[in-house]
Amino acid sequence: MVMGLTIMRKSVLSLVGRPFQRFHRNEDGSLLVFGLFLFATFFLMSGMAVDLMRTENRRTALSQSLDRCALNAAALRQTLDPATVVRDCVDRDGMLPFLTDVIVTNGTGQRSVEVKGHIPVETMFMGASGVDVIDVNARSVAEQRATNIEVVLVLDVSGSMDGSKLSSLKSSAKNFVSTVLANDNNKISIGVVPYNGQVNLGASLATKFNITHVPGLPATANVNCVDMPPAMYGYTGIARTTPMPATGWADAFSTLSSFPTSHSTTGRAPTAGNVWCPPSTVNIVRMPDDNIAALHSYIDKLVAIGATSTNAGMKWGGAMLDPQFRSIINEYVDAGVVPVEFKDRPFDYSKRDALKIVVLMTDGENFGDVRLNDNYRTGLSPIYKGSDGNFSIRHTSGRPSGAGTNEYWVPHRNSNAGEWRATSWGNSTSTQGTQLTWQQAWQELNVSWTAWHLYARALGTTSTTRTNTYNTWFNNFRSQRGTSTSAPEMDAELQQICNLTKTQGVLVYGIAFSAPTRGINAVKGCSSSEGHFFNSTNTNQLNAAFQAIATNITQLRLVN
Repeated sequence: MVMGLTIMRKSVLSLVGRPFQRFHRNEDGSLLVFGLFLFATFFLMSGMAVDLMRTENRRTALSQSLDRCALNAAALRQTLDPATVVRDCVDRDGMLPFLTDVIVTNGTGQRSVEVKGHIPVETMFMGASGVDVIDVNARSVAEQRATNIEVVLVLDVSGSMDGSKLSSLKSSAKNFVSTVLANDNNKISIGVVPYNGQVNLGASLATKFNITHVPGLPATANVNCVDMPPAMYGYTGIARTTPMPATGWADAFSTLSSFPTSHSTTGRAPTAGNVWCPPSTVNIVRMPDDNIAALHSYIDKLVAIGATSTNAGMKWGGAMLDPQFRSIINEYVDAGVVPVEFKDRPFDYSKRDALKIVVLMTDGENFGDVRLNDNYRTGLSPIYKGSDGNFSIRHTSGRPSGAGTNEYWVPHRNSNAGEWRATSWGNSTSTQGTQLTWQQAWQELNVSWTAWHLYARALGTTSTTRTNTYNTWFNNFRSQRGTSTSAPEMDAELQQICNLTKTQGVLVYGIAFSAPTRGINAVKGCSSSEGHFFNSTNTNQLNAAFQAIATNITQLRLVN
């Protein structure tokens, strides 16, 4: 029995052991297959990682390109078509074939640009799993709004604006102020630069600059213009240390209607309307403010007088937005003149959430400006005034032989034929006059009258020599650039400063108000684009132009 059980156990073990023996014999082959499976899996996963990394790189490149280009296109300071800006920008990145859509939305003082792109990335390894292409989509939205806005109104207050034109300007400008500042939260500042033949800084602002040849007379206390050196139109700011000669109060524009060989007081007195810087306490530069009532009151007081120098108006308007003006604003903030919220303005041009705007308005064109030459602005003149109101002049050289050693010419003596004397004329032959400074002389004498009666009649002995002497001294006293109908130097200065200002990202809106063709073209060329220029011929159009600009000025911010 025992032996039977033993034989049975051996038989069972023999039957069960055969598969294990076969497994034992096939063990090396099974591990090889399993190893190959593991290797294939690792290779496929590594390939997928490569494909995914390539896809992510393409996605990142596309997203960065769309982000940057959308932001550039949304900038309110750029005046090109936003969609064109996007396409050009994307093309420079080599992504133009993958740009699928550009959506531009313009609103009141804001712009939104949505850009979409798509790149089909062909896989190198994932095709083995049935994925031949991975679609990469990207979308970017950029929007710009202003959170800090600096506005300067550059307004023509020349003599041609007198009457209904000035009334229309005042009404339109006040409506502009009300619209812009209606919902302000201390982020919008408005300054004003009124201009005619010059820009009157006002007594206070004039002290902030290095002004030379200042007359220093009580009568010229409100004459605070400067004759801007031409080189200053080559940059946007005005350095406070740069020497600038004060514009003298003088009628260097009028000329005598006749040139009598005998003494005459006709045309002797200067014509106030022909001086390039009329004295004023109202037509002066207004510091930035956000007080609607105060700005309205200031605008209401403007008066029309003088010639037109649009170049000077634009130069000072742009300078008020230049960072070099910041120290002046801060001094006025500390003095309580400018609201404290405007401290540290003007902002740097690069500040992303700031927008600088010039609104340039004119009804005319540049009128060839007239300036006193430096030697005749200040200092003692050779001219004397008698207590009877008559004048004499000392000539130390160039006298005709008939004068002998007498150095003083008295034009009203000798039955108005004039005479040479050893002393100046005071009131009688025994008294002497009071020597005048040049500015004192120009307070009472027309430049043309002076050149003729005190120089030409004194030093000339014939019609020809008198005429030549007059022309010499008239040009010695003053210089004029251009005429009433042609001022190419001033036009070039205007265009130069406009271009520089726009290059800094300042938006320039231009408004022509019943202006001549040359004036229209000048302001149009100064504007940031044709869309920033308005040509108005009546009150309604002028007001509409100001309102169109006002509605484009609002809170600004950049989001991406």
